[in-house]
Amino acid sequence: MLDIKKKNKKKLLKIENTSFLILVKDEETFSRKLVKHINKQNVKAEFVIADGSKKKQKKIFDKLNQRKKYYYYGEDKNISIFFKKVLKSIDKCSKKFIFYCDQDNLLNFQAIKKHEKFLLKNSNYSAIRGIIYNFKYVNKKIYLLNNHYKKYQDFNYFILRYFFNPNFRAYYCLHRKFIFKKVWSLVNRYKLKDVRSLSLVSNIITLSSGKIKTFDDVSILRWSGLKKNDKKKLNDHFVNEIHKNRYVWFFDLFYNKKLLLKKILKDQKIFFNNLYLFKLYFLIFDIFLNRISRKFKKLLKNNKKKGTNLKPFKIFKELKLSQIINEKELIK
Repeated sequence: MLDIKKKNKKKLLKIENTSFLILVKDEETFSRKLVKHINKQNVKAEFVIADGSKKKQKKIFDKLNQRKKYYYYGEDKNISIFFKKVLKSIDKCSKKFIFYCDQDNLLNFQAIKKHEKFLLKNSNYSAIRGIIYNFKYVNKKIYLLNNHYKKYQDFNYFILRYFFNPNFRAYYCLHRKFIFKKVWSLVNRYKLKDVRSLSLVSNIITLSSGKIKTFDDVSILRWSGLKKNDKKKLNDHFVNEIHKNRYVWFFDLFYNKKLLLKKILKDQKIFFNNLYLFKLYFLIFDIFLNRISRKFKKLLKNNKKKGTNLKPFKIFKELKLSQIINEKELIK
């Protein structure tokens, strides 16, 4: 009987070079689900919890059976406070790499361990990314939706990485701490106040700091939906953009944040340190052409036949999601 239990028990997975930075904002239900999810995994790692809720969630995270550092910074009343919270939390992370996620995500520690090994052996890579798959809860069960980010094409040169991956997002990558800190230091130093600008700084610094490796494993299941606070006060919630559209944001950024952009171009040695050249490139390829491409893809998607049923159990097996969740948790 003891031998059977030993066979069924997962081998302890030690993730020794990565800090898991978990951002918390209200929604205690998701925090409890995350703690329960992590406790089910036989993993040993460092977790840094950055709580920006109205009410402290320390009691919930006290139940996390891991080496953890819990910090309550007060409520994230606006995005500036949120940005400062993240930077302070990065300093609390003691490992070489950082995996940054929200309380409503479910993590694949086996995949992230593989990513960690790769970064340790390959210093010319700035970050690693796996597949990010969307899901939502329906009657307390998991309903799989779709792949969140498209495939990435890697190249030795930054300009090719940047050109061929206009939709690259650095958010769910495994990052080198010193690069990650550089991003958030600039975001706070130049007092950015919107998510689009954060995304631009993060993406361009990550892409220009080294190659990006992608693996065909699901590193994270991402809950897709609106939280209660978002539904009640959608326009007031700080994560929503403060600009009417991407065009307004573009002209505001290149007019009011010239010093930030010039510093990035100079430090990262990109676009020949020429702000005008970068502005022109961004306007043509990111604003205009990318917009046209998105509209065209949306049109094609709408013209496809409806009624193609998602096969959750097939996806579960193909993507090896048993490393994250139990098959019984899926909705049929």
